[in-house]
Amino acid sequence: MRRRSRFLGAGLALIMSISVTTVVPSQSASAATKPTPKATSSAESKAKKKVTTKKPVKKKPVKKKPRKISKPLPSPSPKWPPKGFREVDGVYISTPTSEKELVGVLSAKTTLLSEIRACEKRVCAVVYVAAEEKCKWWEVQAIVIGKYADVLGNLQTLAKGTKARERKTIILISQEPVEDYAEILNMKAFCRNDPITGKIPSNTFTPNPDLAPTPGATPVGGASPTPAAS
Repeated sequence: MRRRSRFLGAGLALIMSISVTTVVPSQSASAATKPTPKATSSAESKAKKKVTTKKPVKKKPVKKKPRKISKPLPSPSPKWPPKGFREVDGVYISTPTSEKELVGVLSAKTTLLSEIRACEKRVCAVVYVAAEEKCKWWEVQAIVIGKYADVLGNLQTLAKGTKARERKTIILISQEPVEDYAEILNMKAFCRNDPITGKIPSNTFTPNPDLAPTPGATPVGGASPTPAAS
């Protein structure tokens, strides 16, 4: 029995030693297979995560405020009485103060295109007119002066009417060619409300009778003598 017990005890001891020797290496091996974490690798992984997970920030669309459209201001009414005009019984008249102003008036009046074209070849003048009351039609009288200050004749210009205190531009056209250096002077304007007597618009020139050539005198004397026979 003792021998068996010794045998069993030795066997148990051997088994225990074997189990100890086999278990210990397996634990050390399992511990060796677990890699120790590196600081660099974890830092790199975090950096990668930050790069991949970062989303671009979307800018909010800026709402443009609608522009305020300003209403056009009404043009101021012209001052009355008109400045620089001569007045007689509520009728006002003026002329351009310079050649530059005259050219500007002619180029701006597109409604008077036919009259402006006529002024390229004939002597013209421009007057501004206005009246306190309404005018059914306008009459402007003037004289035409020649190169040597002689009165060539009278010029009558008729134009459409105007409302009360309305300004109007009237072009006077003579029959004199531009090359003759004639002038139109002594303009007088009349606001007419009686029946129209003439064509509107129109320019009528009446020559000066004093400048009309007088017919030649009939030669005085009897019949010429018959030549004598040789």
